[in-house]
Amino acid sequence: MDRKELSAVVLELLEKETGETYPALEESTTLREGLNLDSLDMAGLVLHIESRFGIQIETELLEGINSVGDMLTMLQTKLAAKSSKQAA
Repeated sequence: MDRKELSAVVLELLEKETGETYPALEESTTLREGLNLDSLDMAGLVLHIESRFGIQIETELLEGINSVGDMLTMLQTKLAAKSSKQAA
């Protein structure tokens, strides 16, 4: 899945979690200030992402995620690791 497709899925899950409608996500947009996500929104979004992609996102990883771009990079890394484990 390329970054653009991943961004579309994250946008869909974000809107599902918050009930808000967002314009296309910019990679530089911050999650807390730019999208006004609080800790409950973040927890719900992470649960949706984990469920959709069948991955586990550790709390330590979330501490370093401030922007949409950070989230996408982390997801790409997780999904690549998952597919390499499945191929082995």
